[in-house]
Amino acid sequence: MGATLERLAALAALFALACAVAVGSPEPGKADHYPCHLPNRGWGFDTYEFENYGQQYGRAIELAARGLAVPPAYTLSNGEVIDLTYQGVESGPRSARLPASTANSIPPSLYKAIAWIESDYGNASHSTPYGGVGSILLSMDCGYGIGQITSGMGHLSAPPALDVRVPSARQAIIGTHPMFNVAEGVRILADKWNSAPGLRPVAGNGDPLALEDWYYAVWSYNGFAFSNHPLNPAKNPLRGTVWNCGDPNAPGYGVFNRSDYTYNEVVYGCVRYPPVAKGATYPPPLSQPGAPPPSSSGARFEPGDTGVVIGTGNCLNLRSEPASPTIVTCLSDGTVVTVLGGPASANGLTWWNIQAGNFTGWSADEFLAKVTKPDPEAPVNPEGRLWPPQVFTMPSLTVPQVASALTAENYDKCSDGGFAGGCASMDFPTTIPELEIVPHFDTTPPIDPGLASAFLGNPQLQVVGDRAVSITASTTSATSSAITVRNTGTWIAPFRVRTSASWLIVRHPYDPPGRVVDGGVAIGSETDVVVQKTPRIATRGRDSELQITVDAANLPEGQLSGTVIIEPLLGGGGITTITVQVTRDSTGGGAPGPGFKSVLPGITYEGSP
Repeated sequence: MGATLERLAALAALFALACAVAVGSPEPGKADHYPCHLPNRGWGFDTYEFENYGQQYGRAIELAARGLAVPPAYTLSNGEVIDLTYQGVESGPRSARLPASTANSIPPSLYKAIAWIESDYGNASHSTPYGGVGSILLSMDCGYGIGQITSGMGHLSAPPALDVRVPSARQAIIGTHPMFNVAEGVRILADKWNSAPGLRPVAGNGDPLALEDWYYAVWSYNGFAFSNHPLNPAKNPLRGTVWNCGDPNAPGYGVFNRSDYTYNEVVYGCVRYPPVAKGATYPPPLSQPGAPPPSSSGARFEPGDTGVVIGTGNCLNLRSEPASPTIVTCLSDGTVVTVLGGPASANGLTWWNIQAGNFTGWSADEFLAKVTKPDPEAPVNPEGRLWPPQVFTMPSLTVPQVASALTAENYDKCSDGGFAGGCASMDFPTTIPELEIVPHFDTTPPIDPGLASAFLGNPQLQVVGDRAVSITASTTSATSSAITVRNTGTWIAPFRVRTSASWLIVRHPYDPPGRVVDGGVAIGSETDVVVQKTPRIATRGRDSELQITVDAANLPEGQLSGTVIIEPLLGGGGITTITVQVTRDSTGGGAPGPGFKSVLPGITYEGSP
């Protein structure tokens, strides 16, 4: 058993203990924030949820995959720069890698599948109806929105935050505007691709058009960990090549769960078997390809077959006779063998006489696989799906070039070396003519670049309310002052809220205790905003109604004053500054005030759940 497999066995034994002490024991994470579960909270962002989510998120991703979703870098009036420009991707094999080019796009079906896996095509919380406005979808590990963006969204240091209480403009627009969230997710996937060959292996010839060549980039989106390795012993070995993505007509449905598959297999499964709209019925299957003829003997091999050693985690003993204690040699994963004879039964195992180079002997067949062409893919009925089903070939451990690359030993060496040098031993081809293995390309039709302007609109922010307010506070409660943030332009107007002190709070009147608003959106009057799903009730446009108040329980001593700043993140409208004067009330009067969001040292974590 390889070192990684041994580590996983040990980790499984320690898992329950780790869960018990996780809250009290910091673990070395890469994040700059605490987990976003009680008693901690992440940024308080509101966002808009596309009503026609299948079409609109699909088009948003197609635009982002070509670098067309958001405007070029721009500077706000306070000097902050919002830059979510698509950086492009590199191309070419390890030996002839070309610099990143924006002419190289990302296969949109891949990121559509990632977005579906990460968030079910939802940018807002699950309580927000499609077409409505609500709090951003926020995971326990502080992943925000449809792409579950974690990197760069921390709140404990500046940067990435403006300060430890205030999000940067970049963070705020990712957390409030769905187009910018999609654009950042695509940028992250591009970064994962561009980390090869310096820090990641290369699949195929590094062709960004080839679905198969994105294997390691997709793996890395969720973390380049052994948990996503195809030889992870925690995954069901009978699971097949990809997850069914919830399609009842796909292989493995009702037998294997999503957790039986690696992240790569889950994502590529949704590329092959795209979902239908929520609540819709899947289309009937199309005709199945003919099954390959069975072996005439009914056995796994026949003399003359070519096999490959797979899944040992170390090596396979080649013995002088079946079950003999005499070991001729030990064959590493990926070794190509020729079957000379057999089978023979001994010690409850099936043995085959094989040859590997100059060595001949007998091995049990549990770690031997026949080298074959990949099974033909059954055609997938595209009717009613959120994106077109794609054809591709997953890396098969029955292919010697793949099996020798995807060994646990190779991953161990790569991981132990900090992935320096990009793990060249894990490179594998995606073109193998003798096995009829060729790369495949995304068939999504090109998107009209002109659609980008419709997804951004022409927002104009306006703040209605007093520019100087007074708050009366006791030790237990405080009054509040109302303001309205309105979009007099079109579509989505994202904005950020800043306060000058931790005790100064901006919230919605209907917010639960403890929530604050760090950023939000106002929707133009030309847009329907759904306020009730069933029966559907919608309004024309939506203002953001806010309250300015204080954290009465944590007010410092002395005379207090502060400022609230509301600033647009896209489009027109100036910065609004509201001065706040706090008056002490020794009688304890005033309406109850909300608690301020808390952050407690605990554990750090990075990546999607």
